[in-house]
Amino acid sequence: MKQSGLLIMGNGGAAIHAVSAARSAGYEGEIHQVSDMEGPAFNPMLSPYYLKGIIPWERCFPFGADFYRKHEVNCHFGSAVERLDPINKETLLNNGRKIHYKKCLIATGAKAMAPPVPGLQESGRAFTLRTARSTKRLEEVISTAKRAVVLGASLVGVKVTEILRKRGVEVILVDVAEQILPRSAHPESATLLQGYFEKQGVDIRLGCSLNSIESDTRGVRCLFPEGIVEEGDFVAVCTGIRPCVEFLNGEKIEMDQAILVDEKMRTSVENLYAAGDVCQGINLMTGKREWLGLWGNACYQGRTAGLHMAGVNAVHQGTMPQHVSPFFHWTFAQLGDVHRQGKDVHIVSGGHPEKGGYHLFVFDGEVLVGVNLINRFQEIGSFKTAILRRLDCRRLMDGGFCSTYDEIVERIGRSR
Repeated sequence: MKQSGLLIMGNGGAAIHAVSAARSAGYEGEIHQVSDMEGPAFNPMLSPYYLKGIIPWERCFPFGADFYRKHEVNCHFGSAVERLDPINKETLLNNGRKIHYKKCLIATGAKAMAPPVPGLQESGRAFTLRTARSTKRLEEVISTAKRAVVLGASLVGVKVTEILRKRGVEVILVDVAEQILPRSAHPESATLLQGYFEKQGVDIRLGCSLNSIESDTRGVRCLFPEGIVEEGDFVAVCTGIRPCVEFLNGEKIEMDQAILVDEKMRTSVENLYAAGDVCQGINLMTGKREWLGLWGNACYQGRTAGLHMAGVNAVHQGTMPQHVSPFFHWTFAQLGDVHRQGKDVHIVSGGHPEKGGYHLFVFDGEVLVGVNLINRFQEIGSFKTAILRRLDCRRLMDGGFCSTYDEIVERIGRSR
């Protein structure tokens, strides 16, 4: 049976960078690309900037519609993968078509996940922010909304909250966690951010569950514990994402939360690769294969997979959790592990977000492992280098830990 060269499953950052890398490495064979979405690749990280009016809609499609022609890609868009048979190197699409391949990359990404709240799945007034279609749907409902409930104080949740408040919508932000940004903010930093959002008029309810939702064409009724009922025009669901792996047989491919890959993006099956939000690569902070869900990491992984599939011995050693996000007039950054626990962990923090900036450093013994910054970014590159290189920061402890940002910057510089 004829095999059709490379098969790229997905149409996001990882998939696009894989195609580009394979062609740049001189691969001249067929490349087939499959996606359940129509149109050019969409960057969900840019959708909040579009909804805030900072960038035009076209910027959310950074690779353009002409990418596929230039790279001679056979596109199979609008057709989801029904089944992948990695042993026989065959995939079946939901339109009945079969594609055989020599090497395959799974880069199907992740989709928004909704909590098991009665009435939420069935609601026609519950919206996510993940795809081009969902972004447009959210934009449409925001245009006439007066009041909304945001489920999840995640990075996406607080961004959606900011967008709504800037458009004059009343917002109730709800999370079962005890702080906002539970993955990226140290509790001390989260407290500052929470206070800032509350000053912007956001009603924040943490450690709070939602019993059920009732919906009709006019809006939603959210039923909380103790008989509390809140009404709104819609619910924004920002409670996380999960990898798109429904078409896989877990007995044939090694998986945990997502597909497990090595530094060459190889799975446990020969000639089958994975990259992006669908896989678990190396977290440089722990040395373990973890699911990180970062756009930049997905692009690096896709490039590595594309090169290796084209015969180039490429590797991706891993990544460090990091992001920088603007919220109203503040900008928040996270590097590394700010939730490190242990008897040798020390926290150094200081400053004020509106008076020169705020910093929080997490040290594990003599090594800087995590950073939160608010409105202070001059030395962010030095901090990242210090974390990645595990620099010996004993000088920081001479006479006790430094208490000022400038002292820490100076001594990290000397430790390099």
